[in-house]
Amino acid sequence: MSALWSLLAAPAGAVVTTLIGVFAGSAVSRRSQDRHWIRDQQVAAYACVLRESTAVLIGLGQMEGSRPDSAPQGVVVATTVDWRPWNEAIAMVNLVADRDTAEAVHALDEQIWQLHFAVRRGLTPDESWLALRARVEAAQGHFLNVARRRLSLAGGPLRRLSGRPALDDPMWAGYRPGSSVN
Repeated sequence: MSALWSLLAAPAGAVVTTLIGVFAGSAVSRRSQDRHWIRDQQVAAYACVLRESTAVLIGLGQMEGSRPDSAPQGVVVATTVDWRPWNEAIAMVNLVADRDTAEAVHALDEQIWQLHFAVRRGLTPDESWLALRARVEAAQGHFLNVARRRLSLAGGPLRRLSGRPALDDPMWAGYRPGSSVN
């Protein structure tokens, strides 16, 4: 009888070892696939935030540029911006991002809200479209750098989002929102 057990022990051990290897490999593979999937979802959500926040900014510029003269400052006009894509972008970040990235998109959303309300009521003489837009773009830059850090892209944080000249550049003299320069 002991010879039978000796004969069966080697194949049984091989089967058990194989099954353990298969299950361990499956678990490692599943974990790796989950990480890849969530990273892909994060990249898509972050790109959507940048795309939609830029679309909202352009829409607000057009809204400000086309404000009717019959609606003086202080009179609230109806919004012409489609907020659905922007709100969907925020919801996606809330779903797939870590806390710091979600807070960065919330700070960007806050700046967009402030600009939106200023545009709806009409800018006061003390308010500058360019300065208000710059606050939104600074929040976009902060979000982008937090997202880059989370995605582990090479290099440090970006200092600028574009090559657009500074606000004090003479080219901005007489600029009106909604014109072809956004």
